[in-house]
Amino acid sequence: MKKYTIDDYIIDIDKYGLKKTWHSILSKTLNNKFISEIFNVDNYGELYEIGLEHVNKISKKEMGKYYTPRDVANVMSNWLKSLKGENVCDVGCGAGNLILSYLDTVGKGEAINLINNGKIYLFDLDEIALEICKYSIAIKYGKEYLKKIHAKKCDFLSKNVKLPKNSKVISNPPYYKIIEAGFDWKLTKVISDSKELYSAFIEKIINQSSASVIITPYSFIGSGKFYSLRKIMNKYNGYVVSFDNVPGNIFNGRKHGIFNSNKGNSVRAAITVVENKENKKGFRFSPLIRFKNEERIKMLNNEFLYGMVNDRYQLVDARRKAFYKCHSDLLDILDIWEQKSNKKMSKLLSANDGAELYLPTTCRYFTVGSKKNLSRDGKRVVRIKDKNKYNYVYCMMNSTFAYWYWRLYDGGINCPLTIINTIPVFFDIMNENQLKKLNKIAEEMQSKEKDYLVYKVNAGKKQENIKFPKKYRDEINKLFFEILNIHEDISILNKIHSSSLFEESESEDYE
Repeated sequence: MKKYTIDDYIIDIDKYGLKKTWHSILSKTLNNKFISEIFNVDNYGELYEIGLEHVNKISKKEMGKYYTPRDVANVMSNWLKSLKGENVCDVGCGAGNLILSYLDTVGKGEAINLINNGKIYLFDLDEIALEICKYSIAIKYGKEYLKKIHAKKCDFLSKNVKLPKNSKVISNPPYYKIIEAGFDWKLTKVISDSKELYSAFIEKIINQSSASVIITPYSFIGSGKFYSLRKIMNKYNGYVVSFDNVPGNIFNGRKHGIFNSNKGNSVRAAITVVENKENKKGFRFSPLIRFKNEERIKMLNNEFLYGMVNDRYQLVDARRKAFYKCHSDLLDILDIWEQKSNKKMSKLLSANDGAELYLPTTCRYFTVGSKKNLSRDGKRVVRIKDKNKYNYVYCMMNSTFAYWYWRLYDGGINCPLTIINTIPVFFDIMNENQLKKLNKIAEEMQSKEKDYLVYKVNAGKKQENIKFPKKYRDEINKLFFEILNIHEDISILNKIHSSSLFEESESEDYE
């Protein structure tokens, strides 16, 4: 029998269409009548993506599906294994990477037990992907179990679609904006506020399941439009591990599998584990984890990642509307900073007049404030009337504190003014000697700005910034610790700027 190749696959798609081609492949494989070195369960997801590309690449890209790498799926499966729930559901299952990983994790005996007892549920709108997922399970564990797998082609947000009772869910839902709600959706405040499909999936999953593990963009942690979702999360409990996307990223830059290999702009992701322990409310958080590609294997370890999660259960309210992503050993410093600050940064700024301070919008590894009007596209200007306050804001923007605050509550591409305006400030508690030290540091830095100009070409245009020597940031941090009466060595803050998860090394990239 001739071995089936990629060329045969493309010919069949052109001749019979994607749906019939896959049904033939799956049926023949299930009955041991198919020979191919390439077409096996582990590769089905990737091969389906090749088919999608061949048929209609553009429309499929708009669906906002991110391929879940197997190492990430294994981490999620290990966490799901320990959670309560009799039925196991994969919501937005696609070709089955997550559910197959989970069945591998629990072992063949338990996997067959779950399948045979009708406890596996698959949900997806994509009929072909759903069939691939269902058949993949049967091919791996026995064709006699095919009819015992619950596979529902559906719009998961439909009112008619409900999770089975006592279920635990693993999910990588689609990520795209809601242009128009489905005619039979329950129009919740989360949907109307966020207009993001993934947040609607989170809401329905946590409301209907006993426990869950969900990977999504991390924007729900702090962005204003997800506040209603965070209020829903107040009713439950668990933990969230969030990941930066530089220098390494969780999805390996891969949207829609192998036919989009963008390595630079992968979504910043978070894995949300809803535990629903007794007598607990709120969620615990890891810091925003930044890692190098070569650290990936060491990092994607359940014990290590869980160790990054601090012990503080957070709830949101009108006073604190966002969750913050903080290292465990920095929680006390954060508390002192917030408790001793009697106002926000916005109170030091002037609406129309005063000396100008320029702030580059991008701040990948540190924030900058400059007296010089930088020659660059991305920048903002704030104004401060009083000289002492100007120097304080200048030092704050060039310290670890401003950068840390952005990492706590945002950490995306740009540092928005909404973040800058809400930075806690402790200007009023400085004594005369501390004010003199601050002014001396600020004035020296301002006099040397031109000595530390750096440039980066972006979209063919040279962008100017300032990269001060680390000694200035250390001087400011040390003074701020003194003002706040924090008895720690300032080196504890180095990890905030590090480009490595396991070393305190900073990137040479100023943005």
